[in-house]
Amino acid sequence: MPQLRRLIDELADIAGRQATAHAVAAALGAHDLAILVRDSELGILLPAPGMPKTVEAGRSWRSLLERCLHENEVRAEVAVAGRACHAHALSLSGCTFILLGDTQVEFPQEFRAAMPLLAAVLKAQQELRLGRAEAEESREAAQRAHQLARALDAARASAAELNRQLRIEHQRKDEFLAMLAHELRNPLAPVVSGIEILKRGGLADPARTQRTLDVITRQLQQLTHLVDDLLDVSRVSRGLIELRRDHLDLDDVMAAAVDASRPLLESRRHHLEVLRGGAGLKVNGDRVRLVQVFSNLLNNAAKYTEPGGRIEVACDADGKEVTVRVRDNGAGIPREMLDSIFEMFTQVPGSLDRAPGGLGIGLTLVRTLVELHGGRVSAHSEGPRCGSEFRVCLPRVDAVSVPAERQPRAAHGVPQGLRVLVVDDNIDAAESLAEVLRLMGAAVVVAHDGETALRTARGDAGVPDLVLLDIGLPGMDGYETAREWRRRFGRQGRLVALTGYGSPDDMRRTAAAGFDAHLVKPVSIEQVHAVMNPSAPAAA
Repeated sequence: MPQLRRLIDELADIAGRQATAHAVAAALGAHDLAILVRDSELGILLPAPGMPKTVEAGRSWRSLLERCLHENEVRAEVAVAGRACHAHALSLSGCTFILLGDTQVEFPQEFRAAMPLLAAVLKAQQELRLGRAEAEESREAAQRAHQLARALDAARASAAELNRQLRIEHQRKDEFLAMLAHELRNPLAPVVSGIEILKRGGLADPARTQRTLDVITRQLQQLTHLVDDLLDVSRVSRGLIELRRDHLDLDDVMAAAVDASRPLLESRRHHLEVLRGGAGLKVNGDRVRLVQVFSNLLNNAAKYTEPGGRIEVACDADGKEVTVRVRDNGAGIPREMLDSIFEMFTQVPGSLDRAPGGLGIGLTLVRTLVELHGGRVSAHSEGPRCGSEFRVCLPRVDAVSVPAERQPRAAHGVPQGLRVLVVDDNIDAAESLAEVLRLMGAAVVVAHDGETALRTARGDAGVPDLVLLDIGLPGMDGYETAREWRRRFGRQGRLVALTGYGSPDDMRRTAAAGFDAHLVKPVSIEQVHAVMNPSAPAAA
């Protein structure tokens, strides 16, 4: 059978082996021919190269293949696609050939004679395939090892960078704490000295008394500004600052900022020149926050410019933006720090032992507030001792006629016979505030806890007109006291919260408890005037 011998010879070709196996089976009156090679490591029969990668499953097939591992010739019945088939298997040199048919099928002599050569070819191909597979696995393993090594290097580099950043942050934290202590002690020292002057007879000299009080006032304002900045940074980091926007005249905002910074500018004898940008420069923003931005920039310029220096403020417009430039001829900024100068706790090298000091949070606050307004801020300097310029760019609004925002004026005196109840567990704070109120003409009673405050209101004097109520009271706190007050006395008595917390959430919470107004400590005389007048708007 020349055709059969040709087909058997063609079984050596991997490329057409599956089709050739079908042809051989058909020539022998069978359905199919399976060719398998024993895996020396696994000890099982696997499809030969070029054959389907899977074999039939089932108990009959497992039994047949197990017998083929130990017997040279096997006849059995197996299930193929759900039907019974006759199987005739020949095994030689680790290679197995299985004929499958509906009836008993046999391998002819020509096939048996070709088996040694076929087995040798199949084994060689199997080893070559395994070798290639091992080589491929080796290459893949090498690639994986290389990738892992790179990943480890990247992880180490990332960890090293993180450690470096943590060290920097730790150093900044230590510098911040050291500077905070310095900044707190600086204004406290003249306050303590001023009080000592007054105690030792300074009150006898009106001029000395006024000078001393001016010093104490300036230093307390500096402390208040410091605490406000710290609180604002905390609020910004938690997303608690809400802008109260209005159409504002930029010249009016700058005038308020200059007024806020004037004590520092004058104390350092700086020459300030404000170049007006002309009428019609309008922005949509929160007046208080924008005044804070420009006051911080002016204070920064004043601190880092030697006494008697020159500071210039210029405002102009370009298209849809207004730009404010604050220039000085002071210490300057190293060029490599121009991008990082707005980061938290960042200090220009050498600033720790400079008189101006600073916490390194003012510029962070400036950048955040400007960005909340949809603007941007940048720093410019030619280097140390070359002065600095800070540019604030804000969206411009149409120059429509907008009434200038007026600040509430402090009331003069208080309504005749105003009765005030001050409730604070800090005895010194309560008594000093009460004394100020008495000097302003009010009749004042003091309580140091919520229960006492409620009992006082039921006394002979009756419910007071105004209650200045601390939130952090022992036992019954300010919120609970306010709720109980409203339950007992209804809307009698104007309740004003006194607290160190001033976020929008804090204000909503006091309003929900029944308070009429919310004051953030320390409270100014102007705020006290406002709340002592029942018709005045709540001061925050």
